[in-house]
Amino acid sequence: MFNVKINDMTESAHDTITATELVRNLSIAIDKVRITGQSLYITKGSQTVAELRPPPKFGFPINKLAGLLTSLPKLGDDASAMSKDQEAIRRQAYLPNNPWG
Repeated sequence: MFNVKINDMTESAHDTITATELVRNLSIAIDKVRITGQSLYITKGSQTVAELRPPPKFGFPINKLAGLLTSLPKLGDDASAMSKDQEAIRRQAYLPNNPWG
């Protein structure tokens, strides 16, 4: 296991590892970043030379879904027409019998 040092030079502390420790413990360092989701700064001497971090997260955050749905325009008078269109599509659709009962 490698020794993780906390860098006190900034407001938000980052875990650091020396380049030598990283070479010897690459798998452990990768697991640490993967599990914690936090970056790991790589130092050589007294200088930070690189950052090992998790990949960016894509997609829409679920905690913002309600806000998105309420911000969408309302159907208004078109709601009734849309409902009728959906019902007509359902009536015309052929669905096979359920083989599981």
